[in-house]
Amino acid sequence: MLRLDTQFEIHNLDKPRLFKVISLSELIEKGPAVCAGYSTLNDLMLWLDTSPTASRKELLSSPLGGLLTCEGKLPEPPKDKVILSSPRDSRVVQPGDVIAVTPGTNVVRVLYRRGADSNLLFMTDRCNSLCLMCSQPPKDVQDEWHVQENLHLIDLIDPVEEQLGISGGEPTIYKEGLLAVLAKAKAILPEKSIHILSNGRLLSAPDWIADLKHIGHPNVTWGIPLYADTAHEHDYVVQAKGAFSETMQGIYNLARASQRIEIRVVLSRLTIPRLPELAHFIFRNLPFVEHVALMGIENTGLAKKHHDELWIDPLDYQDALINACHFLDIRGIPVSLYNLPLCVLDPSLMPFYRKSISDWKNLFIDECSECSATELCAGFFKSHSQRWQSRGIRALQQEDLIAYTRSVP
Repeated sequence: MLRLDTQFEIHNLDKPRLFKVISLSELIEKGPAVCAGYSTLNDLMLWLDTSPTASRKELLSSPLGGLLTCEGKLPEPPKDKVILSSPRDSRVVQPGDVIAVTPGTNVVRVLYRRGADSNLLFMTDRCNSLCLMCSQPPKDVQDEWHVQENLHLIDLIDPVEEQLGISGGEPTIYKEGLLAVLAKAKAILPEKSIHILSNGRLLSAPDWIADLKHIGHPNVTWGIPLYADTAHEHDYVVQAKGAFSETMQGIYNLARASQRIEIRVVLSRLTIPRLPELAHFIFRNLPFVEHVALMGIENTGLAKKHHDELWIDPLDYQDALINACHFLDIRGIPVSLYNLPLCVLDPSLMPFYRKSISDWKNLFIDECSECSATELCAGFFKSHSQRWQSRGIRALQQEDLIAYTRSVP
């Protein structure tokens, strides 16, 4: 449950910088080659541990961009390098991470965490929808600088096989920037799969088809939300008239561009009533989609403001969930359940269940302390409160798990 930022004492920083944090052994063995793309020693920040070797003058005078120490301060810190020391939480930044630092603040942001399954490229705070349950409400800002940050970040992350997300806001708002990011990801990180979260509305423009075909990234999946099988219900959830039509056209354009597509549905009082009908709609009209993701609501951002309109106890929609999941599964469309505690689900849904909440967003509450299923369970969002808690939360015992594990083929 580590945060993605913490505070350091920061010295000698005169402009925004990204750094790849590396250990001494990586510096000796690989140098800038530890990064996936183009980098120099000036892009590297050396992690200094407490060993005698770490304080040797040769290291302090090496042509690196920065030095990081979690144990106290350097006795004679060099003036030609960015120095990070005395972190508030020494666990947040580790070797292999890529961090961002900005003058005028002591906050260090982790943009890429080595070994994490939730790394993403953040494109913008802007969005052309205003979903009632949006966990990160959009801002009316000009923030195209994220594009250049992401292009630099691609160079610095690890060249290993893993998934990399692209999100916002709405990432298609900066079309040319997004296309540049995809092209660079294909060139620098061909082994990484890319998962883009988009509302799909701007993808309704036909020129996206040729642009995406031209880039030809072999492993991109677009996660597109569809909240109902009718325009009225979908448009109301996203608070944008005409959104349903635009999103559907965007999905068809992605299919024409040979893109992989996932349909995403946030489960709420507004989306549950037509969930079985939506499953039928997807099968009839979007049989080419590769995956359907059904997700519990994250009780933060705008969702808190619209609690009464959105909240429904998961115990009260198990029949609709069973109907939708098994309908899609039988017809060969993969379906997954995310962001729900295991104990509120019918055991027949276990084949679709995923332990999903990102580690830095995840927690277990007091009622879970005696539960035998925490290794299987997604737990709760960090923003969880009693207001959003199902009456079905309970500690599962070993004998309860038999019903769940027996459901998995």
